[in-house]
Amino acid sequence: MRYTVAIWSLTALLLTGALAPASIADSAPVRGTRVQLDCPEGFKPASNFSGFASEPLSSSVMITEMPIPFDAATSGFTKEGMETKGMKLISKDPAESGAYKGFIIEAHQSAYGTEFDKWINVFGDSSMTVLVTATFPISQSESLSKRMKETVLSARFDATAKSADPMADLPFTVSGTTTMKIAGRVQNALLLTPSGKMTPPAGTENKSVFVVGQALSDMDVGDKNVFARARLQKTENLTDLKVLGEKETTVAGMPAVEISATAKDKAGDSVFVLQTIAYGRGSYFIMQGITDLATRTRMEFEFRSIINSLKLKTEAT
Repeated sequence: MRYTVAIWSLTALLLTGALAPASIADSAPVRGTRVQLDCPEGFKPASNFSGFASEPLSSSVMITEMPIPFDAATSGFTKEGMETKGMKLISKDPAESGAYKGFIIEAHQSAYGTEFDKWINVFGDSSMTVLVTATFPISQSESLSKRMKETVLSARFDATAKSADPMADLPFTVSGTTTMKIAGRVQNALLLTPSGKMTPPAGTENKSVFVVGQALSDMDVGDKNVFARARLQKTENLTDLKVLGEKETTVAGMPAVEISATAKDKAGDSVFVLQTIAYGRGSYFIMQGITDLATRTRMEFEFRSIINSLKLKTEAT
């Protein structure tokens, strides 16, 4: 369960983006995924997430491919579950995307003072789940909604395509450790686990998990310490957070804030959390490790090794 929680925590990095004019172009592969999509004309490949965007219209089509079972990944797509993520469920209907069954959702969400409409096509099987999310201002729903629904339903998953190097087009690299191995990627974030898999093998004792990723939208953070504390509080399915320590530091040449804490996970077990947020390149990079309190001493060392291995790639010119 903790692995799935970490994956959903990654989605907290995903911020509303852009959508564009309405005619449909040819099907195009989406970088960082094995999905092809009929992209609306005028879209450009997004520079900071897997999908397409049009900044002038504050709209986007975002593709998230997750190597976890469909049933596990979609349990939260209920009226109550979506409300916890600030979304109002408007409709939910069965849908098929090629050989894969799933459903399509319409939802509304408020962000940055704007009301957004969303069409979310979700499909998968026992080994993977794909989310295709179109987001656009409600003020443009009359002209865009039907076309955006058609766009997300055009998604097709190519099971024969080779999985890409998870760090191939990320703006950073990190190294695993003897215990924590790179398990996979969701958007601009990597997940590391002891097994090197996003779905833990049966009987797994070490349930430690580490997430590292870049926020998907540029933003100007004011008080870095306040932001880091607020971000920690938003971690999915952690309660009773108690901060043990907080300090300013540097990661990959960027100013950073490190917070260590204890908490209770969804099962009520005591866990240790180490979070570092580094601020740079007009955005921020979040690194967060969670482990059972009993394994804190050993795993805190592993978490710090991953954090210290972060390196930024040279920006494209």
